[in-house]
Amino acid sequence: MINKKYIYICTICLFFSLTSPAYSYLDPGSISIVLQSILAAIAGVAATYRLWLSKVKNFFSKIKKRKKVENQE
Repeated sequence: MINKKYIYICTICLFFSLTSPAYSYLDPGSISIVLQSILAAIAGVAATYRLWLSKVKNFFSKIKKRKKVENQE
């Protein structure tokens, strides 16, 4: 029985040995699209972080308020 790892390695070697040069051109427009995508991903992560952080703060503030009310009674 042939080892799966051996098959994967042979497939990858074959893939890279059969490639040809792309002769592609990157204009400023395509670079700006990549930059916008990166900045959008950073903004999305920051917005999600702030949303989760506010939910966690609200959760702990509710617990703190409950303890204060129980201690006053």
